[in-house]
Amino acid sequence: MTFLHLLVLALGLLAAIAGSDLLSHRGVGPWPIGLVALLLVPLAGWFYSPWIAALALGLALGTGILLVASWTRTFMTRRHARREQARRLTDAKARQLDGEVEHRR
Repeated sequence: MTFLHLLVLALGLLAAIAGSDLLSHRGVGPWPIGLVALLLVPLAGWFYSPWIAALALGLALGTGILLVASWTRTFMTRRHARREQARRLTDAKARQLDGEVEHRR
């Protein structure tokens, strides 16, 4: 790949991130960008075009980065919620046991 191909790849990555961000504000998600990247791969092979291949790779990388970030954010949110729920349950049990001890006195 030449420098210009790498530049097209970087522009595809930035376009995927910007497009996915715009689509996420509409509640769609990044899947249309990934679909476009998948459709560009056979097109690049058909035309033997390294430019289209670089763009498809950039779009795919950008979509992949955003999907992994989204999954990580979801995982961390669920993990935090489970820990918070366990902490509340422990606190409730402790309060209940403290109440039983005071009630017996």
